[in-house]
Amino acid sequence: MKHEWMRQAAINILRYLPEFLAKDKNFKATNDADSREHDAIRIDLQELLDQFFIESATYGLADWEDLVGIETDPTLDLDARRQAVMAKLQNPESVTEPFLVNLVNRYIADRQGTILSYPQEYRIEILYHGGQVLDYGKLRGAINTYIPAHIGYKLVTITQANLEFHGAGIIRAYKKELVDMQTGYSLEANGTTLYAAGFVSHQYKLLSITGGAIKHG
Repeated sequence: MKHEWMRQAAINILRYLPEFLAKDKNFKATNDADSREHDAIRIDLQELLDQFFIESATYGLADWEDLVGIETDPTLDLDARRQAVMAKLQNPESVTEPFLVNLVNRYIADRQGTILSYPQEYRIEILYHGGQVLDYGKLRGAINTYIPAHIGYKLVTITQANLEFHGAGIIRAYKKELVDMQTGYSLEANGTTLYAAGFVSHQYKLLSITGGAIKHG
C-alpha cells in the first residue's frame, strides 16, 4: 500500500547539503552509506505500517486471522487469506447473493462459482467446476458462518464440454417439375381410359440332398 504522507523516494542526504561537499570522496562515501541506512529504515517502516491494513498485510496476516478467529493456513495465497479476513469483518446484514458469490469464489481456484437461488424452497445451490475447490472444509465453514440459518445449501460440481453431432445422407429419389412460364399457357385434360396389367411370377430353387453310400448285395 502506498502511504502518501510518508516519503516515497529513496533518501539522499547530500540533497540537503551544499553541493561542493559531494566533491570530497570520503565525505560523499560517508553520506552515501548514511543515505542507504536511512532508506532501509524508511522501507522497514512502510512495511510495518502495511501490516495495520488488511489490504496490504503480509507477515501480519496471522495476527488478523487470530483476531477474527480464522485458523492460519500458510499454504493459501495472501489474497485468499486477506479475503477471508475481510469477509469476517463485514456486517452480517450485507449477506446478499452477490456477497455469497464473492465469498464462495475465495475458495475456488478459477473463481467461476455461481449460485442458483430458490427463494420459495428456502435453499440455494452453489455450482463450481470440478477440481477447482481449494479447501472444502473452509468453503463450508465460510458458508455456514454467513448464510442465514433458515436457508439450506447444496454444493454442486458441474462439468462443461462441447458436443458436436454430424449427420449425412443420400438422396434416393426426387421429383422434378418444369413449369413453362410462357404467356397464354393453358392446360387441358381430356378423358381417357386407364389400362392396368400385370403378372404373377413365382421363383423357386430345386435342392437335391443326398448322403451316405449305396451298397449292392
